[in-house]
Amino acid sequence: MTETPIIREQKGPVSWLILNRPELYNALTTELGKEAQKLLDASLEDDDTRVIVITGKGKAFAAGADVTEIMGDSDPVKRIGIMATVAHKVIATVRQANKPIIAAINHQAAGYGMALALACDIRVATEKVRLRYAYSTIGLTGDGGVNWSLPKMIGISRALEVALLCEDLHAEELHRLGVINKFFPEETFIEETQALAERIAVMNPKVVAAIKRMMYASSGTDLLTHLETEHSYLTEAASRPEFMELVKAIIAGFEAKKKAKGK
Repeated sequence: MTETPIIREQKGPVSWLILNRPELYNALTTELGKEAQKLLDASLEDDDTRVIVITGKGKAFAAGADVTEIMGDSDPVKRIGIMATVAHKVIATVRQANKPIIAAINHQAAGYGMALALACDIRVATEKVRLRYAYSTIGLTGDGGVNWSLPKMIGISRALEVALLCEDLHAEELHRLGVINKFFPEETFIEETQALAERIAVMNPKVVAAIKRMMYASSGTDLLTHLETEHSYLTEAASRPEFMELVKAIIAGFEAKKKAKGK
């Protein structure tokens, strides 16, 4: 058994949180959930971290809960409740984070692993990706917000089919439905995910945080309310010196191209 259930690796402005129970497909335990929360909080508080990537070591992104922990407890039902409380805190932190969080799905994500992937802002994967609801096969109803996230992404009817039949969602359909943003080759998966994260990391963090908040708030507000929110964030962003500097740079580049064409 591995000693540390989750590892944090800092790569420039990107904090990688790597689920580290490969021998058990990175199945969730209470300890893993608590450690994930600590490292997630640390990454969010670190000013040098602009983007967070969550991935799994080995042949899985993450399986569901570790059933050996559940069945090893004298009160399995109470244990499930404890694990769900820990797991839900992680999901809430991911969704409310002021930094973008990428799920790098190397292979299968099932149960809570699927819920965690869906909670992230952007999902990248290899062609071997498989998402499986899994809960209903053991008589459970789901956790981690999966019953909230999945129908919003693929529609209620298809989500019910996936949940009730426990069918795998494969790469082709995940791409068509927009669940997976980008696919990278397995041999360059880490490097290309890092490159994508670095492209986001160069943006103003306050702008990124505001865009994320507005995007998620859009489903719970009407258009007029959302327009007011956009106006507020837009004028705030425009008041920063960075805005004028970037606009001047764009204009200077445009003028340089015009002069070059005129020669």
